[in-house]
Amino acid sequence: MRLRWVALVGALLLAGSTWAQQDPLADATAAYRKGEFRKAAKLFASAAESENDSAKRADIRVKLAWTYFAMKNKTKAEEALAAALKDSPQLDLVPDYYTDDFLALFARVKAKAAAAAPPTPAASRASTAAPTLPQLRVRLAQAADNAAVEAILGELQPLEAAASAATLLDVLEVKAEAFERLGRSSEGLELRGRVAALRAAAQAAPGTSAVPLEALLEARRLLSAGRPDDAVAMLHGVLSAQPSCVPALEVLADALLEAGKLDDAYSALKTALMGNEKPDLLLSLGEVETRRGRLPGARDAFRRVVEIDPGNDRAWAALGLLSAEMGDLPAAREALDKALQANGTLFEARVVRGEIALVEQHPTEALQHLERALQVRPDDSWALGWQGVALLAADNAPAALDKLRRAAAANPRFALALVEALRRSGKPDEALAVLAAAKSTTSEATTLRARCLLDAGRPADAETSLKELLAANPDDARAHYLLACAFHAERRWAEAEQELQRSASLPGSPPAVKDALGRVDATRLAQELLDEALTPPKPAPTR
Repeated sequence: MRLRWVALVGALLLAGSTWAQQDPLADATAAYRKGEFRKAAKLFASAAESENDSAKRADIRVKLAWTYFAMKNKTKAEEALAAALKDSPQLDLVPDYYTDDFLALFARVKAKAAAAAPPTPAASRASTAAPTLPQLRVRLAQAADNAAVEAILGELQPLEAAASAATLLDVLEVKAEAFERLGRSSEGLELRGRVAALRAAAQAAPGTSAVPLEALLEARRLLSAGRPDDAVAMLHGVLSAQPSCVPALEVLADALLEAGKLDDAYSALKTALMGNEKPDLLLSLGEVETRRGRLPGARDAFRRVVEIDPGNDRAWAALGLLSAEMGDLPAAREALDKALQANGTLFEARVVRGEIALVEQHPTEALQHLERALQVRPDDSWALGWQGVALLAADNAPAALDKLRRAAAANPRFALALVEALRRSGKPDEALAVLAAAKSTTSEATTLRARCLLDAGRPADAETSLKELLAANPDDARAHYLLACAFHAERRWAEAEQELQRSASLPGSPPAVKDALGRVDATRLAQELLDEALTPPKPAPTR
């Protein structure tokens, strides 16, 4: 008898164990608690399929949706919630058990299901109790959390779909406010841009263009406030209602350019320019092409402007600056002269015109341009620096030194020019200090350091610096010339002559090399005569 009881108990335990292993809902819950979400989702789906009670099946599908939500698969979560609502249309969730994001997702799915539900007599009767727009506006103002706002968004969908042209704007404004309450500012701004465009179209007189000035001004304000992405969102809304609104496309291009979205800015401008070659649009296109690194395209845009509007000083200046950047100095000079003839206060054009005059070795002309530029911006370090360089080219080191001290303090690019001004002003030690602070390792800086060391009476240090430079660049004619000067200062005549000959054989050799060769030979002969003259005579032999 005892054996039979034991066998019976064992059979019951085995049966219980087998049932537990085959209960998908329990296993799904256990898998979820262990963080095995994929396994839990599979088991919840299986449990839902095997459940005959629609209410219980809906509850299981909610658990399945929650699992997918934990897996960050919102699409699957929405599908599971839609299936749960199909099983139990009156389904509601207990807010304490779920996050706000999940509750908001449920509210959206429920609203979508309600909008898509086929009409029934009961539904027809219920529709009379559907919330009106004023009621939703009040509820939105009183909404305590995001879940409540999401629910209102869901209820706005059927209103928007059924709204007439007269009421649509009001619905969209409430919807925009709901988006903003949820922190979805881009969607809210886009809706507001669409509303402004639709309102402008409704209010425009027959035969006139409908320009949403309110939205364009707001987009400009957002741009001024450093919010280009928000301006882009608003303008996208405008263009969704008025795709060919050229003023909106123009402001959109500016906003996209400010946001660094150059390809999109290019597309917006090309659309705006279709059959409407406005100079301002072409100028913006040229700027976009310049920033995209497509300089020939930018040049074509600027050239087209001056063809349409020959007196456009901004276009001539842009064309001249671009030509200078591309290395076409004659074209740059011609374009900049035309720009400055039309408008003498164009600061950047003046400075670059001065630079071109310097390259062409006309320092007096360069100084005239730079002085005019400084009348526009008296303390600009860029213009001051180039004025100092021009004064150096005019061999006026003392005046250059004052300009370059002020320029280099604000703009390090003029540090080497300041060093040269100090050297020419007889201040090699200060020049070396400025060089050390600049920490420049370019060949120009090394060459300048050697010249300062020579001026400071330190030929051995100059020799060391120049040999390092020549090890990296053996064909530097200036370095060979300065090394010859260092050898000459150390009375190493033969080595000085050898370095001068090397310098003379290389391209870029200084003009003074040939004269220096003759002087080295004359100095050597003079030194030999001097040495002979100073050599004491041999004593007479003693008798």
